[in-house]
Amino acid sequence: MTRATRDSSGTETRLTFAAGGWVILLASIIVVAIVIFAFLGPMSGVKPIGDGRDPATYGFDLSNLSVARESLAGSGNPRDFLRSLDNPATITGAEIAPRNEAERIKYAVSADRVIGITINGESRAYPLQLMNVHEICNDVLGGVHIAVTYSPLCDSAVIFDRTVDGRVVRFGVSGLLLNSNLVMYDHAEFAADDSAVAPIPIPAHTPSLWSQLAFRAIAGPAATTNTSLTLRPGTQICTWAAWFLLHPETTIAMPADNDKRRMKAMDYERYWREEKVTFPVCAIAPRDASHRTIPFSEIAPAVAPLLDGGLSTMTPILAVQYQHGWKVIPLVTLIKFVDTTTFTADSSMLGVQIQWRIVPGRGALVQESEAMTNPMPVMVPCRWFAWQAFHPQQPAVP
Repeated sequence: MTRATRDSSGTETRLTFAAGGWVILLASIIVVAIVIFAFLGPMSGVKPIGDGRDPATYGFDLSNLSVARESLAGSGNPRDFLRSLDNPATITGAEIAPRNEAERIKYAVSADRVIGITINGESRAYPLQLMNVHEICNDVLGGVHIAVTYSPLCDSAVIFDRTVDGRVVRFGVSGLLLNSNLVMYDHAEFAADDSAVAPIPIPAHTPSLWSQLAFRAIAGPAATTNTSLTLRPGTQICTWAAWFLLHPETTIAMPADNDKRRMKAMDYERYWREEKVTFPVCAIAPRDASHRTIPFSEIAPAVAPLLDGGLSTMTPILAVQYQHGWKVIPLVTLIKFVDTTTFTADSSMLGVQIQWRIVPGRGALVQESEAMTNPMPVMVPCRWFAWQAFHPQQPAVP
């Protein structure tokens, strides 16, 4: 089929495929493809889940929610807007400097903060610039399945075992916040054992919601059984330079190509400086007295007066678990107390002997003493308001 037209001279021309009709045909195909693509998401079920505000729109069963409903909020993003980082590529720490010399965009420079952990003699760092765009990393380190979690609004890092009720689960970012803190969910799949190559789907799986700083399930089947997560000891936030100095054998998690632009755009330093919490916060009562928070004044009474009026909302703290509960150590107080960058904790304080290497504003690196007989303690770095919300105490830290 052709279409006849006349030009300005009155000459009749026919629009054939060879004469340019292919352009119209190609344009028509593109328009049709765009229309199909626009409707394909909703038709295939990949439409984003969650309107960014109402928790009821995120597709989770909240019928047995174990926390106050008003403390749960949409983050502004749908479920899985931030994709978990699964089994990341790694390089050795020694390879970072040569890489940065060759690359235009630098990664893990000396002052950058990282989450560091050592498991069964194997050390790894997870830069916060990478965790900002994923918040969860499902990984295997030292033969242990772990979930490295970071909640930027609380500046909180917690590393959990991913073996839950005999299954190795994979966690995702729910898009919800509890007390301004990361809420995870478990995917409908699990690894049967360490040798499993691909996750195995779970038939008719109903996901549970898990709170990073409550360390437990808060909704779904796992909340019905009051399931808690196991924290890995030794989790800490410090500078890359400090971590690499004490762990020269460390590996470091690397970003994918599509992470690089997002890493550059996401920075929470200004948010922390403003000392304002954007999302609702309601204190969560502890489930039993053994999990109470120990005021810092009970750790070192002589240090308490140095707090100059108390802790502010965004004061960085390190919560350390010991035999009878938790001890909260404000980094600013520790810095004022020691006047140097190294402080050896007394065994009567924590039950272990460790060294604190403090970098003002950048974190506290904890180094095991050679004479240590007890294992590294469980530690949770975060901002003061977040710890108080999940682990309220009386009296408050002076």
